[in-house]
Amino acid sequence: MFDPERMLGQMLSGALGGALGGGGRRRGAFGGSKAVVGVGLLGVAMAAWEHYSAQQKAAPAVSSPPPPPQSLAQPPASAPPPPPAASGSAETRPIPMLDLRRQQALLLMRTMIAAAAADGTIDDAEQRAITQRAEALGDDAEALDFLRRELAAPSKVEQLVAQAPRSMADEVYAAALAAVSVDTERERAWLVALADGLGLDAARVAALHEQFAPPSG
Repeated sequence: MFDPERMLGQMLSGALGGALGGGGRRRGAFGGSKAVVGVGLLGVAMAAWEHYSAQQKAAPAVSSPPPPPQSLAQPPASAPPPPPAASGSAETRPIPMLDLRRQQALLLMRTMIAAAAADGTIDDAEQRAITQRAEALGDDAEALDFLRRELAAPSKVEQLVAQAPRSMADEVYAAALAAVSVDTERERAWLVALADGLGLDAARVAALHEQFAPPSG
């Protein structure tokens, strides 16, 4: 099953490469941003992906040991009955919470892709390079389909704003800043429209740029 948080972490850490915007011209595009660590779902996703990557690099390449011989005499043990569910326990809460996190991760990815495409279209070669990298990282068919769709037709600002609750305004804008260097007028105009739609005032926008925007130059 498609894990949006995993792919979001890949985008934030730069694991999908920086090809968006034309052969590495845009340094910020999917190029990683340590500033997001500790910032809501952005920080969770990036930290989880980097932890996974570190484990993969550290794991020795050894063959699996043979399975232990089966016991002939022992019958299978029956599992103990589950304890009664407490009021408001895992029977009622996790599924809605997981759905919410999934929708939030999808929104943040859509925002990053749209921001990276803000100064022009993402051509076929760039789309192929990014999806091939995602496939090499082990992303499943559903994840790759999502990535292809979003790269081919990035979300418009009004679509992103319509999906963004007020509580995520800072995080959505930070996701956009993590994806671009903000070095063209079209990118600046796109970010102004996003900030306006999210209801961010000039002081808050300046603070977010100070914290999250990659250095220019």
